[in-house]
Amino acid sequence: MQIEELLEKAGAFYLATVDGDQPKLRPLGAHHLVDGKVWLGVGEFKNVYKQLVKNPKCEVVALQPEGGKWLRWTGKATFAEGEEREKLEKVFLDAMPGLRKIYDGSEGKRMMCFTLTEARAELINLMPPGEMILDETGKKTAVVYYSWSPDGNTRFAAQTIAKKAGADLFEIIAETPYSSDFDKCCDEAKPECRDKTLRPIKPIEGFDLAKYDTVFVGSPNWWGTLAPPVYTWIKNNQEGLKGKKAALFQTNGGGGMQNLGRDFEKAVGEGVTVLPPKAFSGSSVKSSVEELEKFADERVK
Repeated sequence: MQIEELLEKAGAFYLATVDGDQPKLRPLGAHHLVDGKVWLGVGEFKNVYKQLVKNPKCEVVALQPEGGKWLRWTGKATFAEGEEREKLEKVFLDAMPGLRKIYDGSEGKRMMCFTLTEARAELINLMPPGEMILDETGKKTAVVYYSWSPDGNTRFAAQTIAKKAGADLFEIIAETPYSSDFDKCCDEAKPECRDKTLRPIKPIEGFDLAKYDTVFVGSPNWWGTLAPPVYTWIKNNQEGLKGKKAALFQTNGGGGMQNLGRDFEKAVGEGVTVLPPKAFSGSSVKSSVEELEKFADERVK
């Protein structure tokens, strides 16, 4: 398992817990991969155990020896019980016999073993982007976007956001593509944008909106509003979006947000939690990875 490998390479790592309203941090070193799960161990008599029992939310950070990268593993501490606890305690103490003097099995002197559930793990780079390596939160995210050009700005933004958020990526494709000639495309698209015409789109293979809690929707800014294929996708999925979070991101040639945020909120309709939208300049979006990742992080918290 990649998490186990990263902890092994790090040697010592750090466990952060919460004590009331005060964060607590301490180094740990013991970890074992048993039955496909990475287990950590703490003393039953220690404050860290009491903190995790009271509030199981925690985070593990392990700096990698090559520098510039670290593992961030976040979730809820779930302690082993019964025979599983005894089995895991033996694994830990067999690996470190000297600890038997401390953890002798008497009341309050047991090794308590836990793993992280509802977890997310990221391999973070000092310079972005990072890499999502685990997501067991049950909260799934999708990025759905339309891009006129195969190497377009909206496509780049969508790919970057999806990678940072650990999201599934889906492209909206018009049944009849716009002309690849810029001027001809403008002639085709401008009246559609003015009249809010719905351009038919192809079904998105493998996309099931019911699986997702949060949906990022990406569009170029065309004449101050959403691209017609994006309007069509929203119209086709209006009922399915109810009860979900939706976040718009758009790329533009210098016009900023204009009416896209307002038009997006109106298009998705009631029953959708619309998160703050974000506009990215097309001239600089491919050098704005950090800003795109920040947008993703803030919307999936």
